[in-house]
Amino acid sequence: MKKTFRGRRNSGQTLVISALVISLLIISVVYSVFEAGRVSETRSATTLNSHVLATKLGLKNTVTSALVNVSVGGANEVLATNLDTYVSFLANQSYFGKCVALFSVLDSASYQSGILLSWGSDGTGVSSAYANYTLFFTDAKSELQFEHATNITTGLDVQGTYSKLEGTLKQVNVTCNVFNEQEAALASSIALYYEYNGELSTQEWVPVVSPSITDYGNGTYAISFVAETQTIDDSMLVSAQVYDMRGIFVLANVTCTET
Repeated sequence: MKKTFRGRRNSGQTLVISALVISLLIISVVYSVFEAGRVSETRSATTLNSHVLATKLGLKNTVTSALVNVSVGGANEVLATNLDTYVSFLANQSYFGKCVALFSVLDSASYQSGILLSWGSDGTGVSSAYANYTLFFTDAKSELQFEHATNITTGLDVQGTYSKLEGTLKQVNVTCNVFNEQEAALASSIALYYEYNGELSTQEWVPVVSPSITDYGNGTYAISFVAETQTIDDSMLVSAQVYDMRGIFVLANVTCTET
């Protein structure tokens, strides 16, 4: 059965609620870290370093949660909103002294409001979020200031070949490589679609049902299936839609090579 390919799922109200819930969960986790440290606290450089590590983890999780939301249809501004919430939490906690965080999201030719979604037709896809921080920590015995950048990026590389079978059937073989921060990473789910008549002007994407998938355990997935196109000479266009283990969505389209 043919269907129109839609890409990002878009439900504004659900996404806003999801972003808020994720932000509150992050704050709760980091609060627990701070509280655990307060119970066993001895004011020392070691304690302050632990505080710094917990704060950086919270910042990373905040950026990640925003990218999860934006990659499935949320507004780019979710990143700044989540960071504002987290920074406000840091300013209000006083267990280890004073903590101030200043942040800026990257705006450039590629990034808008700290977000880059580049889902190409050349077999590559990138979903990325980028923010810079200046962090200030002070307590009764120590003081620390440093700059920190957080870049969360999920990348996808797709390659494909096909061979003609009987009638309008084609044997298609696709390889997907998934990356987190340019390191091999695992996918939580992969969905494939192919274009029915090989023309993007009509956008008749057909879902691949029950493909054969080989997971090599290192971020590489070999996928094979049989496609029925409108004519035997149609181009074989494949779209891969991937969620990584963090819930970040990335998409890439590729024109397969005939073998």
